[in-house]
Amino acid sequence: MRKPLASSLKISVSRASAAMDAGGSPASSASGEARVPAARSFRLRAGLTLFLLAGAASPARAEPTRARLDAMNREIRQLRTEVQGLRAILSEIAELDRQRSALLAKALGVEPGNPMPRRETVRPVASAPFSSSAPLPPSDLDAPTGSPNPAAPSLEGSATPGTAGAAGNRPAGTSVAVVHRRPPEPPSGTIRGKVAVPPGEPVAYVYVENLEEPAVRGKRVTIQQVGKKFVPGWAVVQRGTAIDFPNLDNIYHNVFSLSSGNSFDLGLYNSSAEAKGHTFNEAGAVDIYCNIHPQMAASALVVPNRYFAKVKPDGEFEIKGVPRGKRKVVAWAPGARLTSQWVELEGETSEISLKLEPKTLGHANKQGHAYGSYE
Repeated sequence: MRKPLASSLKISVSRASAAMDAGGSPASSASGEARVPAARSFRLRAGLTLFLLAGAASPARAEPTRARLDAMNREIRQLRTEVQGLRAILSEIAELDRQRSALLAKALGVEPGNPMPRRETVRPVASAPFSSSAPLPPSDLDAPTGSPNPAAPSLEGSATPGTAGAAGNRPAGTSVAVVHRRPPEPPSGTIRGKVAVPPGEPVAYVYVENLEEPAVRGKRVTIQQVGKKFVPGWAVVQRGTAIDFPNLDNIYHNVFSLSSGNSFDLGLYNSSAEAKGHTFNEAGAVDIYCNIHPQMAASALVVPNRYFAKVKPDGEFEIKGVPRGKRKVVAWAPGARLTSQWVELEGETSEISLKLEPKTLGHANKQGHAYGSYE
């Protein structure tokens, strides 16, 4: 509607201007001298009016520009959101790499932040050219002359690649690689002693804490949930072992633990669901409960190595093959608190005595609150 209106007004102005130039005036019949300024004033007002009408149509032309700017702003905001998401993902990857490096350093016995020990590289030793007619010194790895199938050398000892049966048949320029023998096992001894176990405890174990070994892989044990009980009520596993908790009851259970280093929460499930489990990667005692039934309690001991032993009924124990040095010996029972003692294993045998104390009765649910009335 704006373009026809502007065109009509332009035609009217043109006609009025022509009439004024011819001598006629739309408003009066003044003299010729007065008509010229009036015509100029009229033309100025008409031109201003046309300019304003043309400007009124500019918002319509600016609408596509605004739309493009709005689209660009939306794309910029979307890109910023994607960049923030990528930064969060990179931060998570960096944290996972840090945790993996820490676990690897711990498994190898290296303190975090210290450089890894450099591996010794075995380089071949170049030998000087020799004449095939010159005799070679005898070697333990040479096969007897005429032997059709010489035996392969052991990895522990020297190896002579390129041996062709008899010593005198080696080709010129043969290199000899020296493989270092394995270091001898460190001297070890036996730790034995006696543990005072509280009455009623079904079992007790003793282990050496400050000897780290790689976590085991692929080992699993089972603790069932049946009749609102954990059966069996305890387990002793090496670090890296998984414990499955199948629910054989028709009612729901929620297995959890708040123990430091081994906390977990398996959520609600009953006998119609598949068994859930947890892998225990930190050594120590683990208290296991049900978040619905406070009477359900179990205990697990996660040992860091193979140096552990079951306490005999009379309280005596014996751990053999322990590397010598200052060792921390820990005693455990399902219903008792951990107790430990340091011992210096210098000779063949060292003896210690340990005493276990019962745990405090009662526990909270996984939120740290008291249990409700439902049992």
